[in-house]
Amino acid sequence: MLARLDTGDFAGLPAEFVDTPQKREALHALLKASEAVHRAAVSTAQVADALRRDQKFVRPGPPSPHLVRLRQQQAAARQATNQARQAFIVAADGWVRVFGLSVPARKSLEVFAQGWVEATFQREAS
Repeated sequence: MLARLDTGDFAGLPAEFVDTPQKREALHALLKASEAVHRAAVSTAQVADALRRDQKFVRPGPPSPHLVRLRQQQAAARQATNQARQAFIVAADGWVRVFGLSVPARKSLEVFAQGWVEATFQREAS
């Protein structure tokens, strides 16, 4: 879906999603931010798995350079995940405003937007 929006091909998209330039831009920003959150989460999980695996057999004393590097990578991955989530929330806020949606009570904007993206575009993929 994101690739279609990148190329400007709106053929397979519902008309109410792309009938104005503002809606196209808001949807594009939301999907792009959603993809960035997913990539950052995968990267964080991979680094955490590697660190967990390699930390099992560490001897007492100062950490090895390999573990220090993994911890630095984990910190960088967490920071990237946080930044991606913040960008997603900003994009979701713009999307809600442009589409004129209201977020249900007791539901965060992030959860609402992510749920909408998953429900809308998984249904289309089916």
